[in-house]
Amino acid sequence: MKCLAWFLLGFGIRLIGLGTLPPWTDECATLAFSLGNSFLEVPLNQLIAPQQLLEPLQPTPEAGLGEVWQHLMSESTHPPLYFFLTHLWLQPLLEASPERLLWASRVLSAFWGALTIPAMYGLGKRAIGSVTVAHLAAALMALSPLGIFLAQEARHYTLAMLLAIASYYSFTLAREALFTPNSPAQRWLWGWTSLWILVNGLGIAVHYFFGLVPLMQGLVLGNHWLQGQVPRTARPWRGVAVAALGTAAMGLVWLPVWGGFVDSDLTDWVTDGQLGVLESLGRTLLWLISMVLMAPLDVFVLPIWGIVLAAGVLLSALVGLGYLLYCHGRKTRPQVRIWWEVFLVGLLVLLGLTYSTGHDLTLAPRFFFPVLPVVLLLIAAMLESAWQQQRRQVLSLGFMALLGGLSVVTNLSYLQNHRGDRLAEMIHHTSEVPVILATTHKHHGQTGRLQAIAWELRRLNASLPQQFLLAHPDEQHYPTDVLSEELASLSPPFDVWYVNFHAPYVDDDVLETQGSLVQAIPVPREQFPTVNGYRYDLVRYR
Repeated sequence: MKCLAWFLLGFGIRLIGLGTLPPWTDECATLAFSLGNSFLEVPLNQLIAPQQLLEPLQPTPEAGLGEVWQHLMSESTHPPLYFFLTHLWLQPLLEASPERLLWASRVLSAFWGALTIPAMYGLGKRAIGSVTVAHLAAALMALSPLGIFLAQEARHYTLAMLLAIASYYSFTLAREALFTPNSPAQRWLWGWTSLWILVNGLGIAVHYFFGLVPLMQGLVLGNHWLQGQVPRTARPWRGVAVAALGTAAMGLVWLPVWGGFVDSDLTDWVTDGQLGVLESLGRTLLWLISMVLMAPLDVFVLPIWGIVLAAGVLLSALVGLGYLLYCHGRKTRPQVRIWWEVFLVGLLVLLGLTYSTGHDLTLAPRFFFPVLPVVLLLIAAMLESAWQQQRRQVLSLGFMALLGGLSVVTNLSYLQNHRGDRLAEMIHHTSEVPVILATTHKHHGQTGRLQAIAWELRRLNASLPQQFLLAHPDEQHYPTDVLSEELASLSPPFDVWYVNFHAPYVDDDVLETQGSLVQAIPVPREQFPTVNGYRYDLVRYR
């Protein structure tokens, strides 16, 4: 019953405010591809209406799984399983509004996220052999700010994390078979081997980064094999070897697909800018903290005194958590050691890939989903002794974790992605004449950024005429020239919002439009606040 209570609590928190934000870029991709739509139908290098921009987010009743596969493989870098499931989930709602479809997509992600709570209970009970640790692990997952954040997005990370927990459960059975004489796992050798291969294969079909999970497990068990702690001829090693080969085969199936997007522009963002060692380590620490604790730290909403107060409370909670872990962390059961190995190997893999390839995997907290269950399991194991001796302190930390989760669902934490709603509100309250939103275009990521703004402007019932421009550079088109030609067809006055426009602006002091001369008046950027995911400027034409 307690596990059910944790599930209901976690699911309830994850359902709060699911419809408050417009879809950000990746959620636009989820909705479009799951509906069997393509971004290639959105016109480029010409002014378009909001309806044209948002067309990929409209349901297409005749589209099936074939269209989902076709558009996903040609326009994205993700495997299809999650999108297939979302497509089937949305079928009864195809006559609903896009807002309802987005909400339903997020509910599915929240449901997968809620299922990780009883899954953590099962993992904690099996891996550590303690009901107390199992309940603490389930509670930590129910209240995890990062877990809640991932569950509120229409993306595949909660399903991947659920499968990761299943993989860690299989890993636990393998450890039992290797290190516990006469354990049931030794008799279930081919059972857990088959389960391990199955969940790893499904996980890779949900997100390619899931491959880090069996990689971490393999490195840990490989080290034990080299140390010879268990005879290398022991029968359970055969199960581990079969599982490794089966998982590798499941991964290699996707090799032809990977070859198609090795140089894809869709992954350029992880290599943008200089890779700073200290910055990457700092982000890693922040993401690890956010797995357990969080505070409302949104500088764009809260006053300075509120930020200082929240930061102080968060720091106090971190000190309290650190004290408990220091005092009781040495009293853990022997089974915990191997999970420390998994955690450390996981961090080394993430940071090693970051520094060796130049692809900064620390830029986004979602890439840490493979280690999230391990971190919560370790903390639960270290808090077992504290629960027996200092229950009040543990409960107070649970309350702080709850506040952190609520800061996520109220959009007051620093975990939020691109905030198209904030830029839309600024446009809505700033411009009093027709507006043009222009961005340079490389792929559907830029389309999604504008779609989020158009979505929110529609929700705000913005009455001013709006037009959008996706300026795609090629041999025939240069973004600045395209925009200049399109503006020349308009009648003044109008405002041009340059949104992530990576080209020179149309900065002529005087522009000829329909035979009339209009003056370009740039608005100083300092007058506007920063918005997550958007670099923008306003030029008025009068």
